[in-house]
Formats: sequence, C-alpha cells, structure tokens
Amino acid sequence: MVTEDPTQAASGQVEQLVDRLKRCFVNELEEVGPDASARSLRLFDVWRQVSLRRIVDLAESAEASFLQGRLLPGCTLTRSAVETVAIQYVVWKKLDALTDASDHRGIHTLLMSVVFGRRDKGGDWPNKSMNVLTAIDHLDKQFPGFRSEYDRLSEYAHPGLAGGYGMYVRTEGEGLRSYFGQNPLRLEMGPWGRSELEHALLVAVTFNNLLNDVRPRVQALVGHHG
Repeated sequence: MVTEDPTQAASGQVEQLVDRLKRCFVNELEEVGPDASARSLRLFDVWRQVSLRRIVDLAESAEASFLQGRLLPGCTLTRSAVETVAIQYVVWKKLDALTDASDHRGIHTLLMSVVFGRRDKGGDWPNKSMNVLTAIDHLDKQFPGFRSEYDRLSEYAHPGLAGGYGMYVRTEGEGLRSYFGQNPLRLEMGPWGRSELEHALLVAVTFNNLLNDVRPRVQALVGHHG
C-alpha cells in the first residue's frame, strides 16, 4: 500500500495498551524468607514484572520506529513482543492447569524455566527456556492468525524480499531504474507491522489480568506445601 505522505501518525491504541501494562509496574519487592513457598511466589512475581517490562520496552521501541517509517526495526521488535506475549499466554495456561492439579513442584519448575531458562548452555544448564515457536502455536489455537502474523514478521526480520528489497528500494520501468532510501515505497505502518503490535498488546493486557487472577491460587497452593 502506498501513501502520498510518508509521515506516520501515532497509534492511540498502542499508547493506551502500553499505559495499561505500565500501571502494573512495581519498583521493588520486599525481602522474603528462606522457605520454599515464599521463594516460589517470588519467582512468579519477578517473572510477571520482567515480562511486563519486556513487552512495554519492545512495544514502545517498535512504535517509535513505526512513527519514523522504519519498517525493519519496527517489525523485528514487534516479533520479539509477540514471542514474549506467547510465553505469557502459555505460562498462564500451564499455571491454571497446575493449580487445578495441586502440582506445586510443577509450578516451581515452570517458573524456574521462564525466569532462569537458557538453551545455549546445552546440558550444563538445568533450566531450559520455553520453545518460542511452540508457545506461538499454542497462542494461535486460542487466537487464530497469530502464527501467520508471526511468520510475516519473521520475513521482515530476515534479509530476503520482505526484509530487504521491499524496505529499501523502489524500482521503476522495464529498465529497472532503482531508488534507495528508508521506506521509498512509502508503506503505511498499520498493514505492515503495527497492526500485529496492537494485536499482541491486546493479548498481553488480557493475560496480564488473568495472571493477576491466578496469583492468589498459586500463593495458596505453594503456601500449603511450603
């Protein structure tokens, strides 16, 4: 899609959704005792704060890029936001099932994986992070279309047609006269990345609220087994 004016208008919805997530920020958490139940609940609270701040940081940075008409950083940052939201969804889904099953050990293992998980250390690292593509596929079952949006964002992030030729060059005529620059096709940001950012933030707000609701259940369960 081509516009006459490359200047991008701010998305009020992105700003509103980011502000709703920011309202859940806390600056610090008080010390906890050595008992296992308190430390498991602390893992939950730390993960929530980290997840919220990561989503907000990525979303604000992506929006700043979209306002400048910079598709590549905007779409790449949006892809990372979608990945974070997918993990948020899967953690909520697993916590809901684990609390129903009174599986306090499973809750601790899950939270250790999302707080301290890594995959670059092989078998030397005890906590394996969640597989992002698996999380996105789970999210797609709940909200059909997320996997296709993620795949499209991935194309922007890779140095191929969408992530190279389509972003930095405009070609005219059979003689292939070429003009280079930042978004020379003057693509609108909505259909080319920002809409995916808005969708991801809507889901983030939804499941942040659901995680807030599940916290008392987690607290009761780990406290009972502490």
